[in-house]
Amino acid sequence: MIQRYLLAFDEINKMTAISYASVRDEDILSRLDQLIDDILTFLIKAYTQGIENVGIMLSYDTEIDVDRMYEVIYEVIDGKTFEDRIYDHLIVDDLNGLQTLAQSEYHRVYNLACEDGAWQFVEDDDALSSDVIKTWNAIVDNVTRDTHLHLNGTSVNLQDEFYTFDGDHAPCPGSFEKASNNVNCRCWLTYKLSDDD
Repeated sequence: MIQRYLLAFDEINKMTAISYASVRDEDILSRLDQLIDDILTFLIKAYTQGIENVGIMLSYDTEIDVDRMYEVIYEVIDGKTFEDRIYDHLIVDDLNGLQTLAQSEYHRVYNLACEDGAWQFVEDDDALSSDVIKTWNAIVDNVTRDTHLHLNGTSVNLQDEFYTFDGDHAPCPGSFEKASNNVNCRCWLTYKLSDDD
């Protein structure tokens, strides 16, 4: 389940490079439209995978709320949507920045979908948010931030946030206040019922 999520990062890099190269000779608006369509497809996939994965973790048949999915995908961060950021990278011919954007957005959307699915379980199952425990998982390697290594293995109730030692906080990976804790993050959460211990 998580393997699919992690493999998506390689797929996103390849897809973004191919999409970027395939429209190289087009005008800027055509290039922008194509890149937006391609990245939007991956963001929809991210949301779908997040909802499905948390459903598996909680043994619950989750459903996708399409309006909520688009709200998450088109979230305005620092005054810009993912479409605006694609344009910013495209006009300066920045493929690496575009790939980083695609990865970070995929990560953010996936993790917010997991949160949405867990809350859906609580609301539909008449459970308490304290009945669901979420645990932070970091990829432990030489590029993982110290703030995220610090959180690795930390568990909190669904309604609670994770706090880093630099004073930042978030309900899930990709949702911190500081961009430095979001960009290039590969962390994810696992969810379980508190009585599963």
